[in-house]
Amino acid sequence: MDLRFEERQEKLRETMRKFVEQEIPREYARELDEKDEFPHHLIRKLVDYDLARINIPREYGGHGGDILDLMIIFEEIAKRFPTLCWSFGNILLYGNEIIGVNGNTEQKEKYLPRLAKGEIKFSFGLTEPDAGSDAASIRTRAVFEDGHYVINGNKMFITGAGVTEYTITFARTAESKYNGITSFIVDTSLEGYSAKQLEKIGHRGSNTCEVTYENVRVTPGDILGGQEGLNKGWWQEMKLLNQERLVLSSCALGIAQAAFDDALVYARAKLGRTQDKGVAQMIQHQLADMASSVEAIRYLIYAAAWKETKGMQPVMETSISKYFSAETAKKVVTQGLDILGADAALMEHDMQRYLRDIMIYSIGGGTSEIQKNIVAKTLNL
Repeated sequence: MDLRFEERQEKLRETMRKFVEQEIPREYARELDEKDEFPHHLIRKLVDYDLARINIPREYGGHGGDILDLMIIFEEIAKRFPTLCWSFGNILLYGNEIIGVNGNTEQKEKYLPRLAKGEIKFSFGLTEPDAGSDAASIRTRAVFEDGHYVINGNKMFITGAGVTEYTITFARTAESKYNGITSFIVDTSLEGYSAKQLEKIGHRGSNTCEVTYENVRVTPGDILGGQEGLNKGWWQEMKLLNQERLVLSSCALGIAQAAFDDALVYARAKLGRTQDKGVAQMIQHQLADMASSVEAIRYLIYAAAWKETKGMQPVMETSISKYFSAETAKKVVTQGLDILGADAALMEHDMQRYLRDIMIYSIGGGTSEIQKNIVAKTLNL
């Protein structure tokens, strides 16, 4: 196994670091967090950097990139402003990846070139008020009437649902728990669709919403994958889980790295002022532990991603990556809080924001407990 990045991937990382330093200076990231507004302008900047087409097949105007490219992009962004990862995911993940993997030829030709240009964004309407970890228990329904599917129901915690042009909506079209779900490409300008932004402590600006569908009418041509996709929504989602887990893992890594970097700068200054050797060694040991944790996350998740690029279907490895990166990054951030002490409570330090932002990674994209269930299942337990 060769974990060295290709030359083009090293260039991509350099591009992302340049983007972050030029377009998201630290004070600006704090301002965006405080305003809690969707970063449309930064999405436009990423498009201008030609990054929206990174994982679109070449025949549809893309660069044909893979999961490693996405992880590099999200890791670097997450070091400064993780909200932008989720917002840009409205193109790279919920648009490019979903349409590219599950769309039929007509849908790929219709949406992928526009996604590549940043003209449209997609959101992902799966979670419901009473269907989170057990997502297959959704109650939103789509009933076929007069040549249309009429959708009624509610979704919860849907990122970007109030600012995207389309949303991939999962609705029950038959009674079977897993074989009765259909994914629809829903135009968010349709009558009966509404989204209400939720107030939350972390990832402010991601436009996370509660969504209501009230007699929203879509055509059979709006079924993801075309008519053949009827009642196949659950299995379409399964095809995307490895990529989603790995991308979220890279975001957790970015936050952990940022927390370590900030703690290291603070500690160096603090060590220069203290004469207490016991305190100095305690800080040194804590930083050594943080550095070890960050490196463990890095090697674990990129090794799993390498397996994914080789078509090895690393279900267990991506689930391990997801929960380990989330839980370990939380530990790193709390250690950073300890090092900063009382200063960690000040808004002028970003450690408090890292804490607010890291918490969602134990929940979103499958909780840590669900990931452990998957690992246990692959071990035949």
